[in-house]
Amino acid sequence: MNLYIVSSIERLYVLSPDRLARKYAYQALLMEEFSACGVEVIFINHTSGDTPEEMMLLQIQGMFAEYERGKIMERNRRGKLHGARCGNVGVLSGAPYGYRYIRRQSDGTPAQYIVNLHEASVVREIFSWAGIEHLSLGGVVRRLAEKGIESATGNPVWDRSTIWGMLKNPAYKGLAVFGKTKNCAPRPRVRAARNSADILKNGYSVIRNKPDDGIVIPVPAIINSALFLTVNEQLEENRRHARQGRRGAAYLLQGLTVCGHCRYAYYGKKVSKSAAKGGAQYTYYHCTGTDAYRFGGIRVCDNKQVRTSMLDETVWTQVVALLSEPERLKKEYEQRLTQVSEHSGQTADAERLKKQENQLNVGRSRLIDSFAEGLIDKTDFEPRIRVMTLRLAELERQRAKVEQATESQRDLLLLVNRVEDFAAAVTERLSTDDFLMKREILRALVKRIEIYRDEIVVVFRVNPGNDTSLETGSDKTSGRSLPDCLRSKSPCFSKLRT
Repeated sequence: MNLYIVSSIERLYVLSPDRLARKYAYQALLMEEFSACGVEVIFINHTSGDTPEEMMLLQIQGMFAEYERGKIMERNRRGKLHGARCGNVGVLSGAPYGYRYIRRQSDGTPAQYIVNLHEASVVREIFSWAGIEHLSLGGVVRRLAEKGIESATGNPVWDRSTIWGMLKNPAYKGLAVFGKTKNCAPRPRVRAARNSADILKNGYSVIRNKPDDGIVIPVPAIINSALFLTVNEQLEENRRHARQGRRGAAYLLQGLTVCGHCRYAYYGKKVSKSAAKGGAQYTYYHCTGTDAYRFGGIRVCDNKQVRTSMLDETVWTQVVALLSEPERLKKEYEQRLTQVSEHSGQTADAERLKKQENQLNVGRSRLIDSFAEGLIDKTDFEPRIRVMTLRLAELERQRAKVEQATESQRDLLLLVNRVEDFAAAVTERLSTDDFLMKREILRALVKRIEIYRDEIVVVFRVNPGNDTSLETGSDKTSGRSLPDCLRSKSPCFSKLRT
């Protein structure tokens, strides 16, 4: 529920606390937000109130709901794994294009795949085009558009990734696989996707498992195994002959440029020979939002294209100028260090706050024991326990703020002490003409390049890790970096326009 619309709601009925949220932190946050907006939350299967005992019971139920959520997920994983080993199609919970998924029936009939004759004929044609006629993924997409065949979602234009996923899916040869992907730690990204945060929402990345790690489940076959093997050999051959695999990246700033207006990425594009003037063929960084064919024939952005050679030279000059003046970096970090110290209000000591919290917890426990033994009555107990609870929550917030400021100060201090060594290690390579070396340096130092109509903004980042070396072909940017540690606006952007 969006909390900005709850102001029009007076009362919210929920079956039980674990139906509001199965994670204690979320439940406490929602209850606090509802209370701040003046919304009364009523649990049908739970008596809610404002007394400390009733609030404690609500919190305990939230903790048990979170525990139950973890147990449900564990049992679900074990049940799916057992079902997959028994050959149960129901663990797949769906069917790819060409099949129809039939759920488990009430009479005990297990779930199954039923071949969709019309879609199956399209699947056979796609495999035939890719394996026998040796069409590329783009050629298959164009052939489907010429025949007027719509995708599973009704889109007249198929996506190449969809075709690739179909050609790699072993279910079409009669062997569906459970466990083709798995979750892992967040993988480093050159730049976050459009309108997405730098930190992944779920805190993990999804990668493909090895072919032998999955569990095979027999299903009706649409094509034979020989054709499936031929198609995958052709895909591997296409990958080896692809431009990226044969000669690497073609543009220096590839993957770093982004439009400052529509936030779509810029990509390198060559001018056609017919449009080239004087026989010279130039390349430009082109905004994806200006491609009308990607958005149903209507452009979503009118930002101009930029000559690749001029933008590459300007950004590289900015990087060289930045690293040639390590005092500039040091001054920037010292300024941020001062701001963090002033903002955190270092008069508050974390150890002192922790000591006060312990004293309040001891006093709170004694007060509850006194009330339980009948030494004090309810009229004296309720106001005192309420004041102590509020004071305890305030101390926890102050201590968390101080600890966060201390951690930030420690990171910034580390960078201030290492910035000169970092600049010296990279400066030795600034005079190189090696394309791959320049690209590695840019990817290590530049977070993104925002292209506006009248200027460009180069957002730098410096990895606070221990390794400052930059080797061709190695990935040294996977460590944690401070956000937007230095922004540089190019003063000569007007010269880049052609």
